[in-house]
Amino acid sequence: MKRKIIITLGIASLLFIGAGIYIVVSIENTTSELDNLIKLHQVEILREHLLIRIKRVQSDLNLKGTRYARGIDTIVKDVMNMGDAVQICFACHHSEDVTERLVELKDHVGQYKNGLSRVLTVRANASRLDREEDEAFRIGEELIGKVNTMIALTQKKLTERTEHALREISRTKIILFILVVSGPLLAGGAGILFIRGVTKPVSALLNATRKLKGGDLGYRVGPLKDEFGEVADSFNEMAGSLKEQMFKMEESEKRYRALFERAGDGIFMIDTEGEGRFRIVAANHAAAEMHGHTVEELLTMQVADLDGPEEQETHSLFDRIIKGDWINAGATHRRKDGSVFPVEISAGPLELSNHRYVLAFARDITERKLAEEALQRAEQLKVAGDLAAGLTHELKNSLAGIKVSVEVLLDELALSEDDRTVLKNMIQEIRRIELLMKDLLNFARPSKPQLTFVNINTVLDTAMTFSLKNVSSSDNARPITAVKNLDQRLPRTMADPMQLQQVFMNLLLNAVESMSEGGSLTVKTAYEKAADLIHISISDTGKGIEEELAQKIFEPFFTTKPKGTGLGLSITKRLIEQHNGKIRITKNFHSGATFEIALPVKHFEEADVA
Repeated sequence: MKRKIIITLGIASLLFIGAGIYIVVSIENTTSELDNLIKLHQVEILREHLLIRIKRVQSDLNLKGTRYARGIDTIVKDVMNMGDAVQICFACHHSEDVTERLVELKDHVGQYKNGLSRVLTVRANASRLDREEDEAFRIGEELIGKVNTMIALTQKKLTERTEHALREISRTKIILFILVVSGPLLAGGAGILFIRGVTKPVSALLNATRKLKGGDLGYRVGPLKDEFGEVADSFNEMAGSLKEQMFKMEESEKRYRALFERAGDGIFMIDTEGEGRFRIVAANHAAAEMHGHTVEELLTMQVADLDGPEEQETHSLFDRIIKGDWINAGATHRRKDGSVFPVEISAGPLELSNHRYVLAFARDITERKLAEEALQRAEQLKVAGDLAAGLTHELKNSLAGIKVSVEVLLDELALSEDDRTVLKNMIQEIRRIELLMKDLLNFARPSKPQLTFVNINTVLDTAMTFSLKNVSSSDNARPITAVKNLDQRLPRTMADPMQLQQVFMNLLLNAVESMSEGGSLTVKTAYEKAADLIHISISDTGKGIEEELAQKIFEPFFTTKPKGTGLGLSITKRLIEQHNGKIRITKNFHSGATFEIALPVKHFEEADVA
């Protein structure tokens, strides 16, 4: 394109220079021709003037001797003027031919002057005077004829030359007019072509730029010529690179957005400057769920609104973070419902677009705290279990001796009925104490499971049969309806059947005891193939259990029975956990409660590894 512009400008310049030279030369030639014509006309005028001078002298000669004759001085003056007029003709530059004729004319004028001189000087001889006058008149007439001839010849040539010059001037005028008119038209046409050659690719590039600005990164410029083609190729490469970079940025943003939104910990971005200081400007769903708010609600709050009642160090922590420190601290936060829970905070500075924020991660450590408390309780229970085991062992022997002694007294002595009743009650209480110590010993030092392949349905069915027989044979028998819904697809699993029977017996007896007026006992089993779990549920229609008591029911020594030890459900939970299972209790919708057990299926190879 640059070369084309230079060539076009060069051609245009040459055309304008040529036209200018032509105009200047034409004007110069025309001016010169007009100057020559003017000079020729001036010469013609001089010849006409000479002719007039000669005719005046000839007229003076004709009028001589009449009453119209002019004075000698006037005649002499006219003759002198005629000679001056001839002399003027030699002031111009003439060709040799013209010069010869002028010399000849001058000589002729000289002869005429001599003849006149003689006419004016001869006085005595009248005949001679007449001859001289005739001769002078003849010479004058010849001179007049010669001048007329010269004037006629030159006038014809001058007319032809003038007409030729006028035609040339007219032709030059037309050419100049054409040049003057066509020059701007050609310049305008060339300009239009040039502008179209520039504006069309520029428009294409501008349209592509607008498309790119509008987000259409897939738009490409069509093929263009010259340098515009290089610009179009560069633009297309730039658009492709930009599209690729935008794709990478979008993918990166999606990844980080997914990490931000799906992170298990709560993530906050908090403003540190201006009027929005301490305001939450971004939060993920985990943060919203953790605090019981929606994300939109969090974005209208300040970070201090989430602090627990004992947290008073937000400002000081922010000052440390703004200075560049990355902090890790424990704190308490408040949910929307007002409940307080422990969190672990990790926060540091973040700068985006020359604006400083605080990036904070919050993790709910309630379960960790509970696990730590449970571990601490387990350690305490272990110590208490060891102590209880030793104490039980010592008390067991003493109680056995007391029991034997009381039984001997009861058999050998002649006692009254009241005393015999007292001794029987003592033996009954000693047996209860022994049972308690046995439970305590089982809780403190549970026996290791003796694993074998068992069918959970069979163990559960046996335990249910024994439990219902125990109820029917007791003094306070009550109508109990048993409902079995056992999944026959349950796989066999490695477990201790005696421990499982103890678990099921304990749960079934508790369920029966809760239905003092009778009711319905439902036992269900199911297999979850995806998780490889066996689910067992035991439901009753008794009085149920309060929600706050359900959280403590598996704790040692906690009982709702007047004569219970509080170790039965604790031992049950311990035995289930020894089988890597889980147990929980839920309150039924209408009445009663349900114990739910989840036992993983353990195969023979797993049992060997264990």
